[in-house]
Amino acid sequence: MHETVDGTTAAANFPQDGGSSLDPDSDGSLRLELEGAAGAMVAHIRKVAATATTEAELSLASVTALLAAALASLLLLLAGWLCLVAAGAWFAVAAGLPLVAALLIAGGVNIAAVLLLLVWGKRLLRNVGFSRTRRLVFPESR
Repeated sequence: MHETVDGTTAAANFPQDGGSSLDPDSDGSLRLELEGAAGAMVAHIRKVAATATTEAELSLASVTALLAAALASLLLLLAGWLCLVAAGAWFAVAAGLPLVAALLIAGGVNIAAVLLLLVWGKRLLRNVGFSRTRRLVFPESR
């Protein structure tokens, strides 16, 4: 059985003598069908590539906008933190603490926060690198 042009199926007509007498028109028809199928495949690949390119460009634009927003947020957060530290030092001086002591305490608190973040980051660094996935994909490379 083979499918005809209108979508119905019909019995295939194969030669009874073992295939030695092929119709010369069937060779051209097969070539045309193969060329059509190859053209459709190339068109599909081009469509998929164009879609992937467009999506990649959109993703890049979105990531760039997100990075810009993150940078702006970071700058605003830094300005806010500096205001809080300055206010804390101001209140400490107003409460009778010498200015130098208030600034040293503020600096010490900042350095302690940075050290805590470094320790936390070092612990998180173990998760980077897909080590479990590499062990699953390449079990012999332990």
